[in-house]
Amino acid sequence: MVTWSALGRSFGINLFKSHLRQPQTIQNVTLSTSKTLNHGHKTFALQPSRWQWHKFKDMFHLYAMVGLIPVGAIIFYTNVFIGPATLTPIPDGYEPHHWEYHRHPISRFIARYIHNPPQQEYEKFLHYIDEEKQKIKLRKLEKEILRKMAERSDYQAYYYKPLMNKYLRINKKTGEELVDRIGDDYQE
Repeated sequence: MVTWSALGRSFGINLFKSHLRQPQTIQNVTLSTSKTLNHGHKTFALQPSRWQWHKFKDMFHLYAMVGLIPVGAIIFYTNVFIGPATLTPIPDGYEPHHWEYHRHPISRFIARYIHNPPQQEYEKFLHYIDEEKQKIKLRKLEKEILRKMAERSDYQAYYYKPLMNKYLRINKKTGEELVDRIGDDYQE
């Protein structure tokens, strides 16, 4: 890869030398590749860096070779040497697996090793529905509790302590008994 990019760089520079000799203005700064710096017998042409472009090309070629070529080879092999499945009668007593319903070998591989079986997906969906029903029941129960609390006026609505209910009911009952016995005509 690196060799190809290096060859391309030298070949490309030779092709476009006449184009590179023209001065270019970038943000009021004139850059020219025809100006050279002489230090003794060596010359150095001033030009903008192309490092990022060459690095991008090298990485693109690498990942194309690492990814596209093996995937392309696998697809070619499965299509040419394995081929699509054909329909045959099912023997008695044999229950086909879920991946055997797919025609293409790659689809069968994905259905067998990557995706969940349809039965598992169905049961996951049923579990989701059951969870939502439980939430609905809990919300209904909470509304009923809040309604009863407002109706009886014996609890504070912003918290709920089950241990205190017994004593609140006893206090309320005692207060009602006192009002019944003594009456509500309290005077100082």
